[in-house]
Amino acid sequence: MTEQQFDLEKLRPAEHVCEPDPRSTMFAMFDRTSGSTRPMELADHHELISAYVLHAGVPQEIVLQFETARNVYLYAWFVYRFYPVAEHQCLACLELALRERLKEEIRTGKIKGKRPALRLLLKYAVDNGLVRNEGFSAWQNRGEIRSRARVEMEKLHEVSEKNLAVVTWDESDIQITAEDLDWDYVKMLPDQLPQLRNDYAHGSTDLHNWSLRSFQIVSEIINQLWQPPA
Repeated sequence: MTEQQFDLEKLRPAEHVCEPDPRSTMFAMFDRTSGSTRPMELADHHELISAYVLHAGVPQEIVLQFETARNVYLYAWFVYRFYPVAEHQCLACLELALRERLKEEIRTGKIKGKRPALRLLLKYAVDNGLVRNEGFSAWQNRGEIRSRARVEMEKLHEVSEKNLAVVTWDESDIQITAEDLDWDYVKMLPDQLPQLRNDYAHGSTDLHNWSLRSFQIVSEIINQLWQPPA
């Protein structure tokens, strides 16, 4: 491993601007077919964020703000601390989109306040069917996601209770139940997303690269607010 030539937490020297942040290159890509791994590359990073796109029916001013968030995520390959900045911009774009889509409801007082908060906007959109469970890939795959999560939690408890060093399971352990399929996904959004946005807005020291989840949820919400072109 070569010695780091600049301070990762300070302004990047001009001669090192185009070098990846070493923290970005610590991750690997896994090939399920061959079982092999390789170091993650910029093209892989680009492909991940490319998956989340707003359709042509979304107003251009909203699309531009979302594209800004996507570009910040892309450049986090070079500056790792851009990940939370990208997520914050993504969530700000969600509020902008809701405010634009619901401007008539705000004007006529159906949504209280001259500038209602993100939680009220999201709750109105959910309660009035503008945002539905069916519009989310997580809900569409809910059976497997919830059953897999349940098995993982059961195995973690087993590790703790039996003081095991290793625990294993296979796909046959994942049995989808009726309870797994009964999931009102949208009901949690008006609480969880504003809380995440507020954490950033009021100042946060969080540093992680998990923001793709927010890009997925935000893009799926915004794409439901407007009809795509025929």
